[in-house]
Amino acid sequence: MSGKKFTHNPPAAKPKRPSAERVVSERGRKELPPGTKGGENLKPDRHYEHKQHAFDSYCKRSIKNEAMNAYTQLRKRSRREVSLSELPEDAMAQLAVYDRYSWEYTTFPVGGAVILIEDDRLAEALNALPQDNRDIFLMYWFLDMADREIAEYMNMARRTVNTRRQKAYRLLKELMGGEADD
Repeated sequence: MSGKKFTHNPPAAKPKRPSAERVVSERGRKELPPGTKGGENLKPDRHYEHKQHAFDSYCKRSIKNEAMNAYTQLRKRSRREVSLSELPEDAMAQLAVYDRYSWEYTTFPVGGAVILIEDDRLAEALNALPQDNRDIFLMYWFLDMADREIAEYMNMARRTVNTRRQKAYRLLKELMGGEADD
């Protein structure tokens, strides 16, 4: 040190406060004067009123927080989900489910499979065809069988199957109202 002497002068003693006065601590909490329990100065009506205000405040805060949570969930959901009314037609068609009932179709059992035809005009025209020609036509167009496979299945010559299939196609086209030689 440089030779200077430092002296410490204690601050002057503070005067004592009367005991009826409340003292506020560092944190802002009111501390009770010595010898008091607290609440003895409140009138009975004021005590009930204080409890009611505290409960009202709690309820309002709870309702506000629940409302904020609900709005937050709705906002998050609206980012992830799209309303059905806002979907384009092709997306709606992919989501659509249609019930299919047996009375809406005409059935044609062919080669161990059952072919369902919904169009009544086509079903009537197919029923007008001879049985063998109808079976050949249905196997070719609906079961995707080649003339050779149909000939093996029906024990016929491949050329006969081809001729009957073309004949059935022309007759069906006439029955449906189209030109036969297009």
